[in-house]
Amino acid sequence: MGKISGAKVIYVAHVRKESKQPEIDGDIQYVDRPKDDERGDLVRYYHVTPSFNSFHARCLRVKSDCTVNLGIDFEEESDEKRKEYEEQLTKVNDEGQTFQEVISRVSLDYETTGNGYLEIVRSEDGNIAELYHSPALNMYRRRRDQEFPFVFIGPEGKKQNFLRFETDQEKAPDGDITEMIHFQNYCNMSKYYGLPDWRGALPDIEVDYYSVRFNQKFFLNSAIPDLAIITEGGELDEDAEKEVRDFFQTSFKGIDNAHRTLYLPLKEEGVTVRFEKLAMDTKDIDGSFDKLRARCRDNIVSAHGVPPRLVGIVASGQLGGGGEIHGQLKIFQEVTINPRQDLFEVKLKPVTQLMGIESDWKFTEIDTKIQEKDSELYPALVGSGILDVNEVRVELGYPEKEEEDDIETPQQRAAQETEELIEGLEKMVEGF
Repeated sequence: MGKISGAKVIYVAHVRKESKQPEIDGDIQYVDRPKDDERGDLVRYYHVTPSFNSFHARCLRVKSDCTVNLGIDFEEESDEKRKEYEEQLTKVNDEGQTFQEVISRVSLDYETTGNGYLEIVRSEDGNIAELYHSPALNMYRRRRDQEFPFVFIGPEGKKQNFLRFETDQEKAPDGDITEMIHFQNYCNMSKYYGLPDWRGALPDIEVDYYSVRFNQKFFLNSAIPDLAIITEGGELDEDAEKEVRDFFQTSFKGIDNAHRTLYLPLKEEGVTVRFEKLAMDTKDIDGSFDKLRARCRDNIVSAHGVPPRLVGIVASGQLGGGGEIHGQLKIFQEVTINPRQDLFEVKLKPVTQLMGIESDWKFTEIDTKIQEKDSELYPALVGSGILDVNEVRVELGYPEKEEEDDIETPQQRAAQETEELIEGLEKMVEGF
């Protein structure tokens, strides 16, 4: 099977996109997207969650890239034919975007909101002319009995209708046909819209986000006073109160004012001042935040089903052998990525066929054959009896070593080598 990796695969568009679709009828309503009382429109809310947590954002990107952005494997045997497909897929729209660039955006929307939309523009002869990513944030569905099941509502209220993609679509009366493919991650809250699999981790994403914000505000604003000033036996006079107020407003907050001392002379007899500590110990605060964030992080990554190492998490004391990585990647590919690749391939292959790609193809899978270091791999193979020493030597390009019948153990072999070294040194001494 031929392999084309990277973002090289794209279609050359021969016509520029023209907005000839009919305007939406104001009386035709679209189906509301899933929502809840606290967050409102969930597609809109999920759309902004990557900015809440870096591990969440990275998991979304890793799943999207591993699904559609590792390349395309064609079943065409001819190098010339594969090169022709590459040239056909060099550009898919008038923005100069590649096929995988467009599809990776659709895939990232799918991972983030549970919905990805691919806009397809046909020329007057019915062939596919251009492909565009249509943001899930702006896409809405109509009920199945409607002529135009998709509608795009732009930021300024501009609305656009779309047909559902069909391989045998008839030419529209006004020329170009603009269609839409919906990649939906089914959930039982709506049959028209999807929701992402990670949504169960949303409380952890929010807790982590607000805990960081709280810590930030605590640092910037000293949200909890460090001390309470308590006067006994009287009141501070106006001058003393002003000095205290000015000190805490101008000379107490911030790193540069750390460890400042307040001198407070009292003119009134019998008046005493004491300071009572209010703020938590810094070590307690830091420790509780670290534990909270670590727990949230682990829950988020687990909900995404991404191997922790792919998002930069390496637990202390964890084994680092290639076998462990191989196992994680293999499970990730088979359980998480394969179903996604199947979904995208089934919906996209009719599109590529109409673009002139006659060969069958698949999205490239993750290379799970992570090799261990030779210094670790071969001793393990020899020790387990899978290979013997001479087989390893041949594989590494060395001649086979003659067996030494009188040396049965490594200790005996070492003693023999030491004895030979001593004899060699003695001969050198005799030569002087």
